[in-house]
Amino acid sequence: MATAKPIYQLATPTQVYDNIRTVEAQLRSCIIDSLPERYIWPGEVVENLKPANHETVAKEKEDVVQNLAIPVVDLAGIDSASEEVRARIAREMGKACEEWGFFQVINTAVPAAVMEQVNDSAREFFALPVEEMEKASEPPGKPLMGYGGRLSFLSSKVPWVEYLGEFHIPEPGVEALAKKVWEDGNPKFCKAITDYCNSAEQLGLLILELLAESLNLPKDTYSQHFQRTSGYQGSWRFNYYTRCPRASETVGQGPHSDPVALTILRQDQVPGLQVRKGNTWITAEPLSGAFVVNVGDFLQAWSNDRFKSVEHRAFVNEKRERLSMIYFMSPPPVLNIEAPSKLVPENQQSVYRTFTYAEYLGIMFQNRVTGDFSKKALDYMRRETATE
Repeated sequence: MATAKPIYQLATPTQVYDNIRTVEAQLRSCIIDSLPERYIWPGEVVENLKPANHETVAKEKEDVVQNLAIPVVDLAGIDSASEEVRARIAREMGKACEEWGFFQVINTAVPAAVMEQVNDSAREFFALPVEEMEKASEPPGKPLMGYGGRLSFLSSKVPWVEYLGEFHIPEPGVEALAKKVWEDGNPKFCKAITDYCNSAEQLGLLILELLAESLNLPKDTYSQHFQRTSGYQGSWRFNYYTRCPRASETVGQGPHSDPVALTILRQDQVPGLQVRKGNTWITAEPLSGAFVVNVGDFLQAWSNDRFKSVEHRAFVNEKRERLSMIYFMSPPPVLNIEAPSKLVPENQQSVYRTFTYAEYLGIMFQNRVTGDFSKKALDYMRRETATE
């Protein structure tokens, strides 16, 4: 079967879209009186968003939502010699990934000073003038890397977000990125991001071990493929959701699942992230010092559908900006993804055929350039829909 290749193209090659900051300023100064059409999302997406007061569902569902909360896993005691403590944490984490696909983790080993420094560095960048930030932009063929404030490769359903991101593994790109913006390369900025990525990476390796243990698999079943010598891809991204004068008409991120194995996110204290639970959207309420962790499409396939890669989205706010700092862990592009035999019932086949990250990305990117952020790429790998 031929592997589909990513295709990127400008939505309208002759048009240069305004940076999102420009649009915001024009709205607030009444130079324009409505949100540009490309930022307006369909009613079925935004109908239950109430950014002004952070309510997330229609009134009739409020009683249900009050009894739902994204699980919190406490890592306190994980470094002790107690096998019982580790086994309990693994069970809690595994259950969260099976039932929610998301959890918040507290009492990690990530130093508070590291997170303070990377938070300051992210805000330092987004406080720059637009023309300075755009020095870090990448061409359309490298989406979601460098700085993005125009998203010119999308013509409709454009999220209200700015981002900055780069690879950390296998080749760190932060220094080259910083030199585009600051003459001296801003060593403090680079160090803050490097320290953050190193800490998030170690947290991710621990989580992958615990998730394997929760399935009664050897603890290195997944983590062995995320070592520095394995060719895995680790990348970081800052998502900055500036204030939006028409917040009820748009979203910061549309519904999507993550095309990675594991996502580790640190959000600030402004609510915005929501997770789909059945037909209901639940807000990941900010917890001081916590990381939000979610299963990506690859871990769902790798666990034979035991763990769930679920849709999530973000809303924006008229009065407050919001910052998320994210670390993505993706398997090596050539790695064959297949469920461990222990997870496949006797006399049955695995849910997904064997596939590689590169093959999946080709299909996923072709879908996304047309505005399709569904899980069709993963569904294509299911045996009942696979074509050889």
